[in-house]
Amino acid sequence: MNKTALFLEQLSMNAPLIGGLFHGLSQEELSDLVGLSEMAVFDGGAEVFREGASGEVMYVVVSGKFAVSRTDALGNEVRLAVVSDGEIFGEIALLEHVRRTATVRALVPSVTLCFDRRALERWPGLTMKLYQNMALMLARRLRLTTDELLFQVSQAGLAEAGAGQAADR
Repeated sequence: MNKTALFLEQLSMNAPLIGGLFHGLSQEELSDLVGLSEMAVFDGGAEVFREGASGEVMYVVVSGKFAVSRTDALGNEVRLAVVSDGEIFGEIALLEHVRRTATVRALVPSVTLCFDRRALERWPGLTMKLYQNMALMLARRLRLTTDELLFQVSQAGLAEAGAGQAADR
């Protein structure tokens, strides 16, 4: 089975993929998009990329789970998120032309589609649709991160301290 047929079969059975990056794309657009991608298979524990490395590829999780982590000021690796079916990672390097901001490892055997910036730039109409869907996914991620941060701050009692400092100004 070729890559496009395999992906379209997976897509038809995978609601997170349909509702995420590929939302609203026609079968023809999906086929074109898959043709631009590479499929990558990772064993559990495999490192996809390391924080600080260069990169121009974004990954879409077809199946599996990946841990996203960063190194703190003390040199400890801190897990920030786990991404799974239908989610993306590596998009920051793709969008901002910066080095990788995190390390990503497969937690279980996993399959991704990989999209290179140069390949996407050759299809501006299709890329625009992807970027619109990516913006929605990133907005959701930001909202969840903000909620988590608010929870952590309130748990630490810093919300009251911050309000008191603001009133003193």
